[in-house]
Amino acid sequence: MFRYPSFFQRLFLLSCIFSFIITISNAQQNNAVVLTGKVTDGKTGKPLPFANVFVNNSTIGTNADENGNYRLTGLTIGSIEMAVSFLGYETVKQTLRFEQPGIKTVQFKLIEGMQLSGVTVYARKNKKREKHLAIITRELLGKSPFAKLCKILNPEVLRISLDDNGHLSAQTTSALIIENNALGYKIFQDLDDFDYYEGKVYYGGSTRFQLLTPKDSVQKNLWRRNQVTAYQGSLKHLLASMVSDSLQENGFKVYQEIPDSLRMFRSVRSMNGYNYISNNIHNRIEQVRGDRLIRDGELSTERFVVSRTMLEVFYTKKRGSSPYSDMPYAYTQIKFPQGYAVITPQGWVVMPMGFEIAGFLGNDRYSTLLPADWKRDI
Repeated sequence: MFRYPSFFQRLFLLSCIFSFIITISNAQQNNAVVLTGKVTDGKTGKPLPFANVFVNNSTIGTNADENGNYRLTGLTIGSIEMAVSFLGYETVKQTLRFEQPGIKTVQFKLIEGMQLSGVTVYARKNKKREKHLAIITRELLGKSPFAKLCKILNPEVLRISLDDNGHLSAQTTSALIIENNALGYKIFQDLDDFDYYEGKVYYGGSTRFQLLTPKDSVQKNLWRRNQVTAYQGSLKHLLASMVSDSLQENGFKVYQEIPDSLRMFRSVRSMNGYNYISNNIHNRIEQVRGDRLIRDGELSTERFVVSRTMLEVFYTKKRGSSPYSDMPYAYTQIKFPQGYAVITPQGWVVMPMGFEIAGFLGNDRYSTLLPADWKRDI
């Protein structure tokens, strides 16, 4: 027969609950890092008021005050790449590693931006510039359905040139602002380099995300659904699936190249002119699980994804072209020049170590790009 607990039993139970809550709260705070410091001119030492201080590729950031002092919360122990920008100055990027929680102080010194040399700058309404701008816009935003809901707000900051060897190049004089009304972000992109040649594009720089304010709950829910769609099959999704050892459940098949010294045969024969993946397995490649590729880091907030040889990745929930006739799915090749990369358990790449991606996952553009700190479960 059920009996109600006595007063003292209830008091003891409440005490345990409160103790449990306090323990969880302290555990969460134990990993907390607060970053403080000052942003100054690297030559004169004068403060740079209201400079942008942010974690690269994320929504985590702040502005310095009128004296150049900043305070950034929301960080945890582990490695991050910080970026600091100020109009007229070169953006600074610096990798920081926090092994202990608490308040950390880092000073940032910026150098005035160098004039772009050897670049032909077209007038804003020049037909050549408009043609080249259309190519750059297409390559930055991508070809997904979401691209139609994205817009570059300040194309005038792009300095564009067509080199004699046919390479279309671009840099920005200040942050390029991209409004993504499909996912609900405004993106500030300092484009250090953009190179387009024969259908292939390479670009890099620092990226800061800012949340847009939805006009109503309908738009808020739509943005969230679109974000989930963008996440499915993404690099972040792949890496998080490796950490949780749930690759197949999430639609991924990953194959790892077998080192030459361990291969049974030096070449793989095609059948009737077709290359079948089944002929490559246990010869040139072998399928691997996520736990085969992931190693624990020194800290609870980090993992290592490790592979000395190339990975071939299929996302089986999306059709696409691949080198194999019997695997018509979205296909990606991933290489780790240093043999590893550092990530978080949620799939945030914090130290790429030269990470090379070609194929489906290498085609991410700003119309489908999510900030590194985006969370699948909220």
